[in-house]
Amino acid sequence: MFSLLTDFVIGIFEIVLDVVLFRRQRRKRGYSDRAFSEDANEIARLDLITLTYIGLASVALMLSLSFIAGVPVGWSIAVGIAVGVVWGIWRYMQLVNRP
Repeated sequence: MFSLLTDFVIGIFEIVLDVVLFRRQRRKRGYSDRAFSEDANEIARLDLITLTYIGLASVALMLSLSFIAGVPVGWSIAVGIAVGVVWGIWRYMQLVNRP
């Protein structure tokens, strides 16, 4: 029970910290401030929906490289993780640069 409660508190702290850092990045790039709730909604959508799709696509790429293309497992995992990281950073930078 205590573990569940601490995970919940840490999750809330992490979301608030993500939104604060996101707002600071937007401010340094010269974009106008939006409402905190709008930024929180954007970060939550990125965390829940976009990163889930990126993770599923990376796993599908890993499995298809390993089983269909015959690439060694280590290389297929490395390629899948690299594609997921680049795609995730690209989506985050799109979010930061959106006016």
